[in-house]
Formats: sequence, structure tokens, C-alpha cells
Amino acid sequence: MVLHELTEADLAAVMRVTPELAPVAFRVGTAVTNYRFVPGEGVVEDDGPVDAAANVVASLSPEAWVDLTTQVRTLVNLHLADELTYERGGFNQLADWGPLLTLVHAGVPLYDPGRVDLSGIDLTRSFTLDDSDDEMRDFLERTGYLHVRGVFSTHEIAALNAEVDRLAALATRNDNESWWVTDEDGNDALCRLVYAGLRSDLINEVEYDARVARLGTLLRADLKPSHDRMEGVAILLKVPGKTQGLSNIPWHQDCGMGGHAIYCPSVGVGIQLTGSNAEVGNITFVPGSHGQSLHNGWRQRFADVPVVAIDTEPGDVTVHIKDVMHASPAPTGTGDNWRRTMYVSHFPPSMWDHIGAGQAFNDLVRNRTEEVAALQ
Repeated sequence: MVLHELTEADLAAVMRVTPELAPVAFRVGTAVTNYRFVPGEGVVEDDGPVDAAANVVASLSPEAWVDLTTQVRTLVNLHLADELTYERGGFNQLADWGPLLTLVHAGVPLYDPGRVDLSGIDLTRSFTLDDSDDEMRDFLERTGYLHVRGVFSTHEIAALNAEVDRLAALATRNDNESWWVTDEDGNDALCRLVYAGLRSDLINEVEYDARVARLGTLLRADLKPSHDRMEGVAILLKVPGKTQGLSNIPWHQDCGMGGHAIYCPSVGVGIQLTGSNAEVGNITFVPGSHGQSLHNGWRQRFADVPVVAIDTEPGDVTVHIKDVMHASPAPTGTGDNWRRTMYVSHFPPSMWDHIGAGQAFNDLVRNRTEEVAALQ
């Protein structure tokens, strides 16, 4: 039977991204479910023996299958948790089916730049707090990101940097309050502090600052900071040179490990503790990619994908819808001034019904950054 009726736009997107999509099969407990894509028709699901043409046969528990089909967990999440075993093929062959399964099970469309309307928008535009909420909200809703200049003063940024220095000096690998990578000299290097608002009165004040709240709730008035879950206030600390791990984060959506049905749409507010540009590292977005799913290697499959890198000054703020496709590329320069950004994330009330303190996916992978990076 046809599992989900795809629109013409959906069918066209599949054909553009994965025109030769081989069948796959899942063994859920003892039952087998086969999937194949039929051009012009859609995704067809069949029960019974494993399809002889399937290039991947993956086994998982009924509980994991429910998590996958309800968008609680993704294929990469199950793979990292060793909850997928492969009778045939492996994760690399299975990955292309991830967005398509998301579409047929949850109706989340595949990203296709051809159907994203960015007409009449200056994608490099920035705002100030003097601009209206309506203007900023419209830009955020259409592009998935926002750049607001001069939100915090020089004095405020200096105080926050001093507090980050204090927390960084206390951090140790495996302390569950920080992320680490291996630098090009083989040494441990701190690349992120998490739950910083729990250990700093000043950062806790900024987490609930009226300016941060205004920008964090532009998309939805009921969004609020997570504080003691979803890594609370997280501070990105760029590490120079070549690293092993997740200092320089490749293209991703923040629900890429799962949770789309639980906490999307959510919003990240990035307080720029240093200036940012390509030389010191900056955040980069695919405008209009939010609310959709993207294939691995999507950038090599589309010739016309717009990409915007945001250059900032200390005290600026970036805002992004957390499932917009974004990246934090490696710095191109050789100096000592590397980017620092403090992120205050805002989530819908449904998140608190499902995720307890310290129980987010990032809490599980924090000490496995090199393994996760290898999958990218």
C-alpha cells in the first residue's frame, strides 16, 4: 500500500535529491517492513519477506520503531545508541531514507530550494531593538534566522567574558558541564560550557533578561528558557586549528538527533561575546530551510542553495529557529581571537512534559563528540 500520498513537489524533491533510491527493509521484532520509492507514485510499504532488492536490512526493537516513526528519535540517534543492527548494508546506505521516512510518517516536507520563497528579502539585513517585533518576526519566520545589532553594552559583554573565563578555568573533561575536543597538538581543548546559568548568578540574570526574552519569544509567546535541561545556557568556545570532535559543527538541524515532535519549533538566542566573521568563525544559515528535513550531502545535490554567514560585533545577538539548517565552520584565520557565543534556547511547554533535567540527547552524546563527528 502507499503509506503517504506525496505531493507533486514532494515527488519532484525526492527525484532531484535521490533519483536512484534503493529499497530498504526494517525488521521490527520479528516482523519485516519493506519500503521502496516508486517515481510518480510515492513511498510504498510492504510487509512480508525481506525485499531481495533492499540494499539495507536494519533490525530494531518495537519501542525504537515507535520512536523513529513518531519523530522522537532519528536514524542517527538509534545508530549511535547501538539500537540498529544491520543484516545487510549499513548506516551510510540507510541515511538517505531518513528524511523520506520523516515525510511519510510525520508529513515534514523535504527541503528543496526551488519551493522556498525568499523573494523581496535582503538576506543580509540586520536589525536593532528599535525595530518593531512585527518586522523582526516576519524576517525570522521567512528566513529562519535574525541578526540584531548592539543589544548588549561593552560593559555587559566584558563582565560576561570574565564569568566565562571563570567557568572555563573550573571545567574538566567528563564533568558533564562541558564539551571537549582534541586539538591539533593532541591535547584536550574546551569547546563548550553547558548549564552555565546553574553555576553563575550573572549568566542566570542574562538568561531571563527582558531583551533576551523579547527576541526568544518573537516566534511564539509561550516559548521559555530551558535552564536545567537541553543544556540550559550553552557557551560556544571556538578552538583554533584542526580538531577532532565537535568544535566546528557541520551542517545540522538541532533536532537532528530527534525530538522534532516534542520541541520544534524552538528558538536559539546567541549573545555574541566576541565579534564573529569567517576568520574567527561565525554561524552560517540556509535561509528558509526550517520546518523541513534535509538529506545527508544535500549541498552537493543542489546547485542553487543560498547560504548566509552572519558577521557580528560583540554585543550583537543572533536568533535562529533551531531546525533551520546551520553550521559553525572552522575559523579561517591564525590569530588568537576565537569566537565566543552564549546561547539561551527557548522551547515550547511540551518539552517539559517529555524531557527531564539532564536528559536531553546532547547530555547523552556530550562525551562522544569524536564518534558523532565521524558520522558527519
